[in-house]
Amino acid sequence: MKRIGLLIFTTLIATIAFSQRPSKEQMEADRKRLTEAMQKLNEKTSKMDPKVKKGYDSLLNQYGVGQKMDNAIKQVNEGGPTKSGGVANGLIPAKDTKAIAGIAATPSRVNMGAFIGNTGNTTFAAVLPVAKNKANNIYKDLQQKGASIDEMGNAAAALWVGGRTQIALSLMAQVCKDDANNTDNLNNYAAMLTMTGAPEMAIPLLNNLNGQFKKNSTILNNLGQAWFALGDVDQAKKYLDTTLALAASHSQANQTMCLIAQGNGNKTVAIAAAKTAFKQGYSGTRADLLKNLGYIPGIGDYNNFPLANKNDDLLNLGGFAMPAFPKSVAECKAMDPIWKQFRADIDQRLKALQKTSDASKEQMLNQLEQQKKQFMDVMNKTLANPGSVSQSEAMKIVAAPMYAKKMNAKENVVLQNLQQKKQAAAQSIKEYMNGEGGALKKKYDDAMVVINKKMADVGEGGNTTLDMICRESVKASDAFLKPYNTKLEGLYNDYLAADKQLLNEMAYSSLYTTYPKLLPGINAGLQAQWLKDLSLTQNGGFNFANILKYDCVDDAEGKGGRLTQFKDPNCSINSEFGSSKLGFTMTLTCSGLTTTVNAGVISGTLNQDLDHAGFGDSFKNCTVSIGPKVSAGGKLGPLQASVSAGVGADIEIDRTGVTDVVVAGGVEAAAGVGPAGASAGMEGRMSLNSGSGSLNGTGIFK
Repeated sequence: MKRIGLLIFTTLIATIAFSQRPSKEQMEADRKRLTEAMQKLNEKTSKMDPKVKKGYDSLLNQYGVGQKMDNAIKQVNEGGPTKSGGVANGLIPAKDTKAIAGIAATPSRVNMGAFIGNTGNTTFAAVLPVAKNKANNIYKDLQQKGASIDEMGNAAAALWVGGRTQIALSLMAQVCKDDANNTDNLNNYAAMLTMTGAPEMAIPLLNNLNGQFKKNSTILNNLGQAWFALGDVDQAKKYLDTTLALAASHSQANQTMCLIAQGNGNKTVAIAAAKTAFKQGYSGTRADLLKNLGYIPGIGDYNNFPLANKNDDLLNLGGFAMPAFPKSVAECKAMDPIWKQFRADIDQRLKALQKTSDASKEQMLNQLEQQKKQFMDVMNKTLANPGSVSQSEAMKIVAAPMYAKKMNAKENVVLQNLQQKKQAAAQSIKEYMNGEGGALKKKYDDAMVVINKKMADVGEGGNTTLDMICRESVKASDAFLKPYNTKLEGLYNDYLAADKQLLNEMAYSSLYTTYPKLLPGINAGLQAQWLKDLSLTQNGGFNFANILKYDCVDDAEGKGGRLTQFKDPNCSINSEFGSSKLGFTMTLTCSGLTTTVNAGVISGTLNQDLDHAGFGDSFKNCTVSIGPKVSAGGKLGPLQASVSAGVGADIEIDRTGVTDVVVAGGVEAAAGVGPAGASAGMEGRMSLNSGSGSLNGTGIFK
């Protein structure tokens, strides 16, 4: 399994070069990533056993990875961006005076229909025919199901979230043609136009909306992003400043303001803006942005969703209890069969857990094999048609659950503290046994030496009997057992309490950092560790004192242990946005956001980028805000981002796909009970907040 994992790591190096056509800045980042990856690979291979290394090399040659790695390294080291992208300083687009001069006048409500008609025709001509046809099929299907204009618009937004950008754009164009005055749809259509390379077509629409809704942060942000895409920084900054005056934590506005500040050489302002964007919604793009500015995000830089663990016993470890430590010889004799049976019962439980663990390992092995095959398919595809595979498609092969990066950053500190607490408890036991406990043991041993010398007086002519020595030995043993085992039991219970916290927190963390099908194996391992701790079979080599050799004792009762059933932790996040009736749903769980589209309407094999070369270069970041449908919406304009102000959810998207979902409204909302659940999505409202992205691509309109 290690060889397969290393092979996947190796092919990832090649994928770095082949997965996209990057900008100049991205190429420099790729070179750095390649250097780091090669160093890690060399470290791994240098430590291999010679026989294993030979088998590894053979495996590389078998799949042709070696040559492809050489080609990849050559491309990264020697290649450059295929298009200049018209950048002014590597951060801000050059001013597109021709496009700016061609911006149409702001349409009125009366002639909005004609404007949308012309814009729609341009859209249909720009998208790939397959995307236009799919969008038309979806449109007809939604009509047959009686979908409203709002629901059709939200279906287009859901397609966008799912990465079907050209289909989403085509559907939204058709929906806006049907109703040219639906403000939510007009905003989303304008945002899509900007993000696919036509900001000059988006601005007239947004100007109209801005005239109707003067202080709507979504509209203002989208205007700022459109002007930024055209290279007019002054105009962009005007709208983005106003956006931030209304919504200081707006992620997309802050991210673009970071680029503007960085382009102007103001590193302090750039870092502050990037940190705010990062806090509002995590993405690898923002993490890299901060890293390039010399700032490494800490635990306090992440937002607080998902929430911290508030259940102190997810696994029900507290339902188990070990038998008592004996405090006298009589109790030792009474407790001995109880402890033996307790450990025998645990052994049977451990065998069942081991089967679960083995099955999970087998699943992991199969997953690694599938990833290996998928990597080879991606590499072969990019070799045949460079640029045909988006970074999103390539990264999804090995991508961890959506919240993994964020939760690892936050949970690592918690887990380290709990691990230290457990280690401190173990150290206290060790110090006791070497100190106070050791002194008690020596005192007992010395007393027994004196008692055992009396054996010489047993027999004919002596005044000492075996019964007398036995009872004196029991008295000395009881005097030792009570203080020794009482203190040790208390210390070990402290150790168990610390371990209980650690194991439960590890179970909670795994909900967000591991795919569901692998969780049973992880939970089985945690449960097995608890059982071993209770049986004292793996606790660093110590055990309670147990004296059984004396028979001159009265019967005693022993306090037995308790074995019950473990609980398997379940994800408390279960929000569904959308309408299964219409065939569009987005389901949020601890693993991430899953977008489901009716298989009868759209092919499940259709690639996110429709095999459009350069998609990854031209894709812009965006935030999709979801909220309940309220009557005030018509007066306030499109739904606004930064859900901390109310209830709903913000979905963060960059070129790798969905990177974060932040749900507001409390635990009930996260569990799908509150307004962010079934009342949102198709039955609620969805708004797109466009953002900046790579400067290398030109979008589908160019």
